[in-house]
Amino acid sequence: MTGIFKLEDKAKIEIFNEDITTNLSKYKSNFGIVPEVSNAFSDFTVWQNLKFSGGIYGFPKEKIEKRSKKLLEQFGLLDKMHSKTKALSKGLKQRLNFCLALLHEPPILILDEPTSGLDPISVKLMRNRILQLKKEGKTILITTHDMQEAQTICDRILIMNRGKIIADESPDNIRERFKSTSTILFKIDGTLSQDQKTSLMDTFDSIKEKNEYYSISSYNILRDISNLYHYSKENNLQISDFKVKETSLEEVFIHLIKEDSISIGGLKK
Repeated sequence: MTGIFKLEDKAKIEIFNEDITTNLSKYKSNFGIVPEVSNAFSDFTVWQNLKFSGGIYGFPKEKIEKRSKKLLEQFGLLDKMHSKTKALSKGLKQRLNFCLALLHEPPILILDEPTSGLDPISVKLMRNRILQLKKEGKTILITTHDMQEAQTICDRILIMNRGKIIADESPDNIRERFKSTSTILFKIDGTLSQDQKTSLMDTFDSIKEKNEYYSISSYNILRDISNLYHYSKENNLQISDFKVKETSLEEVFIHLIKEDSISIGGLKK
């Protein structure tokens, strides 16, 4: 879609309800690409990279300068505009990648692992900017192995295994399918006798103990919380810490990959 390889004869790509297959080059200005590894010229300064990119799109000098300064300010790079790209950290290089991708104001952004290997400050800045671009109406396609990122940013998630789509839903819908894996975590004041531990284990089938915390895998979160409350009252147990851990998208991802691999004989149960 954005490269130089030709599509297969039966393949078709539609953008904004238009078939772009016959003339890909005509539509490439609709895309802004942020690769995982910086594609900026390492011996150019930040400013020179932006000027060069603007020139490729045929922008006049005034427009390049105005647009570049606005982007550099948004991504916290104004003080680095005269620094050579090779002297920048990975996080700053990725910010420059975003500036280059957004310079021509494309309606579609394609981001490849946009926050991979970045420091926490850069990750927060990038995610906030992506969410802002989303609010502004940009269509954003992200390839990522960071499920927290996908859960935070994306409206629709496609999970692939061995070149095949095995899930295509909203993050909430995907997680809803695996709600049974929600976990109740709690800690009890004092030391339980062996009889008390046995009673607790017998009452809750899926209970486990680790690092002074007990965990219950719950199929019905409200019922099990209520049962735990009544059990603690009846047995005079004081719960000092309590929390519910919802199923994360990462856990769902791992489950789906294992399930699909088992179905095609790639893994054993």
